[in-house]
Amino acid sequence: MANNLPIRKTVYNREKYGKVVNREFSTFVPPPPDADPTVEDFFNLYEALFYEIPADGETGSHRYLIQRSSELVDFEKDTLDIQPLLDEIASLREELLEANTAILELEIAAAGQEVGPSTTEELQLLQQELNN
Repeated sequence: MANNLPIRKTVYNREKYGKVVNREFSTFVPPPPDADPTVEDFFNLYEALFYEIPADGETGSHRYLIQRSSELVDFEKDTLDIQPLLDEIASLREELLEANTAILELEIAAAGQEVGPSTTEELQLLQQELNN
């Protein structure tokens, strides 16, 4: 049951070999990257480069990204909604300062002391602390 199989061997000379056989490693070359980056690619890069991006600058900065994104999102509207709240906080801080000043003056009066330079300094320190 032995079958004879004919074996053929083709031999090429050096010049012809380069024309017949492709010697490039085309199968080992990684595929070229997609020409169009995705939104996911953008955010992956953004997260990776977050601390390398400068905070300020006309382009290529966090400030630029905020300004550019606020063109799409109504960022000014949000700021206008927040401003009355910030005004109310400032007003409440002033009221707190006035109330603490009145309390301090009453405590000084109850202790029987006069308001002198040292108590005035204390009041000023208290006002500075409340303003900060």
